[in-house]
Amino acid sequence: MKKSLFTLSGTFLLAALAACSGGGEQEASDSSSDGGSSGEEVTIRLHHWYNEEQDNWDDVIASFEEAHPNINVESVTPENNDANETMQQIDLAAASGDQLDVIMVNDASNYAQRVSQGMFEPLNSYIDEAGFNYDEEYRVDTAVDGERYALPGKYNMHFVMMNQDKLDENNLELPTDWTWNEFMDYADQLSEGEGANKMYGTYFHTWIDYVKLAAFNQPENSNLVKDDGTTSNIDSEKIRQSLEIRQRGHEDGSAVPYDNTISQELSYRDQFFNQSAATILTGSWMISEAGGIDGSPSPFNVSFAPYPKAEEGDPVTTPAGADFLSVYSGSQNKEAAFEFIRWYTTEGIQEQGRYLPAYKNADLQEVVDNLVQASAAPDKVDTESLINVLETSEAAPLNIPPTYISEAEDAYMSETDAFLLGEQDLETTIENADQKVQEIIDNNAE
Repeated sequence: MKKSLFTLSGTFLLAALAACSGGGEQEASDSSSDGGSSGEEVTIRLHHWYNEEQDNWDDVIASFEEAHPNINVESVTPENNDANETMQQIDLAAASGDQLDVIMVNDASNYAQRVSQGMFEPLNSYIDEAGFNYDEEYRVDTAVDGERYALPGKYNMHFVMMNQDKLDENNLELPTDWTWNEFMDYADQLSEGEGANKMYGTYFHTWIDYVKLAAFNQPENSNLVKDDGTTSNIDSEKIRQSLEIRQRGHEDGSAVPYDNTISQELSYRDQFFNQSAATILTGSWMISEAGGIDGSPSPFNVSFAPYPKAEEGDPVTTPAGADFLSVYSGSQNKEAAFEFIRWYTTEGIQEQGRYLPAYKNADLQEVVDNLVQASAAPDKVDTESLINVLETSEAAPLNIPPTYISEAEDAYMSETDAFLLGEQDLETTIENADQKVQEIIDNNAE
């Protein structure tokens, strides 16, 4: 195994993107010239952003190479382990003609953008040749217009972490299926105390996720732009419901005030484990920290409940995402690269013991046990409730946002910030944000 570190800057990003777009389609149709399945020894490059030692990548790659002696893997990762910077550096490497084989992408937006540029090899034929049913194997569907350009590795899903001791004190059952109204009822009942020592029922962080709560896990129109790609989704039932949830938390005092969150730059981890909030809406990245953070054991028992539903009759559904593992369309080692991503997304990620796999056939008990053992106090974590949430939560369809989604998010959040700070009412917020987002959509129309 070899290692490389990215040291390039982003000054030529626009040129890189143009270069990636031009010729990408032709490259994608070129046949692979590698010997991954023919016995010829090849070296593939794996571009990602993770810390190789801390996240056990050295061991994973060594295991793959032992099982595939004809394929060597060179890990290429930036010094600062920044995912978005990694994508910029990959664009530059592609424009410069550097060797690219396996590319890991951190979110649906970056993935969709580079699919449109022709950067990634279409994988449907590879999947057919490998002889597996994608839908039976993976939780997250990576298809764009019917073609898959990636296999999902790490699975990102959402749930509620709960202070089980406080549930017990208040004679509240651990929810296994609940609505947003019920979630806020719990938050109200769990709130106690006054002033600086108050424990709030819940905490909403500053991310965009927390101002589209009820829309986030919907099967359709789950983002700020409707699935038709031409219409703002702001003036909709679920976005309105999302802001009403936030409004209720402010009015009844069950959620940490937003002005405190931004003025004090609060951390959601600290809010929960310091017992400033009895529950937090978070996700699978917190499993390995569920027993405490920064080496400090949790002072209370931690349990898990599913992401709340918008309506009573809805299924238990979680917003879902993944790390996308793609094969570069210009790679000379496509067969070997696909062999690696298939192995990693099924066997390798389980051996790694650091992430929740998107692979449906993973041993959840073993995965959870490995993740929880990494926390400061594994005995404080209710793994039974966690596994129940993982098994019963259906992944919402992957939303592939338009390339200008960050502009729409900024416009929306400028209005929701004013709303959450009490500077304007709900209707004004919806009206202003809807107009701004629609203008952005229209300005980006082809």
